[in-house]
Amino acid sequence: MPATNKDPTSWLTHQLFRKALVQHTADRALEVEDVHLALHGNAAQQYASIIYRATVSYRSRGKTESIKLIVKLTASKVNSITDELSYDTELAVYRDWVPKMEATPSDNDAQKFSPKLIYAASEPQPYIILEDLTSRQYGHKNNLLGTDDAKVVLIKLAQFHATSYSLGNNASINNNRTAVSNGLFKQKPSEGVKFMLENFSIFADELAKWDGYGKYAERLRNIQPTFIERGVRIYDGAKNGCAISVLNHGDFHYNNMLFKIDNDHQVADVIFYDYQLSCWTTPAVDLLYFLYLVCDRETRETKRAELVQLYHQEFTDTLSRVGFMGTAPTLLDINCDLLRAGFLELAIAVCFIPFLFADYNQAINVYSNEEDAKAYRRKLYNQEEFKDIIRPLLIRFLHHGFLD
Repeated sequence: MPATNKDPTSWLTHQLFRKALVQHTADRALEVEDVHLALHGNAAQQYASIIYRATVSYRSRGKTESIKLIVKLTASKVNSITDELSYDTELAVYRDWVPKMEATPSDNDAQKFSPKLIYAASEPQPYIILEDLTSRQYGHKNNLLGTDDAKVVLIKLAQFHATSYSLGNNASINNNRTAVSNGLFKQKPSEGVKFMLENFSIFADELAKWDGYGKYAERLRNIQPTFIERGVRIYDGAKNGCAISVLNHGDFHYNNMLFKIDNDHQVADVIFYDYQLSCWTTPAVDLLYFLYLVCDRETRETKRAELVQLYHQEFTDTLSRVGFMGTAPTLLDINCDLLRAGFLELAIAVCFIPFLFADYNQAINVYSNEEDAKAYRRKLYNQEEFKDIIRPLLIRFLHHGFLD
């Protein structure tokens, strides 16, 4: 890659945005008048991508217009936690699946799952240009959600899954599923999964020091040799006996969502983005992420069964609205898949939950193999807030057979 490409602002030019907008508007006479480009958000949080926000003024069909855009580069200071499939996977979801899902006949006129894809290219490095929804009053939330807000997310997730389930059972469309098969766990583990396994080992060592938790530490150590294999089985849902296959977002974290807030400061709608880990597998993957990385602790611990039932109800209602003629999965199917995916629940609890309490100013250093980075991770595992969460979960995981 030429040296100039290391600075994206050197090639995110008027000419590039003109090419993107000509394709988007189908106006070959379009001219770009001005571009304002700025790095988006906290760079420390941009683990797998670099995000720019662009405001582009242009003249088209006799009118001067302005459009706000998001430019996402699949590269960052910690790009090794992604892999070569990330760009192709995300582009396939935005280009091939989301438009079909949003266009599926439904009585829900407001069905919108994601920002609109404006343009994408792989040179001089892979990038995707999306509409910026901040002009439509969508924004980020920086915390886990209570029950009412979480239900809004869950309903949209059920609609997303059900619509994909309906399309995925259409023989003429089904072949496109192979283009979206990234997922967190694969036979050739990514750097991100290797990082998780290292954290799993660090936690087992720290857990052994907690009074009365030696037996749990021993079980975690026994799991380590098959850590990747267990994850792969879940993501290859059919081999794991899972009953359902849907398009999973794959990294269903509140950081990968945009929220519209109403006048009562409640979530009125949600939009999903960042599909680098999307894959076709059991909906248990996104549901487990939802329970741990969208819901706050009280909601997860007191409303779990109710939320799963709500998800199933909306899933089946959506299938009915879109005219699906096949057999809908049962609530028992959903709950059985959640049990079969129990190892993923364990992995999320151990490998992801502690980082909800991490200091973003030190987050980049966490991905280093140096001893000070490992010491910081050990410190995360010994925070009282995490201990309060994981102790009852370990008992639950033991009783469900997730530690066998």
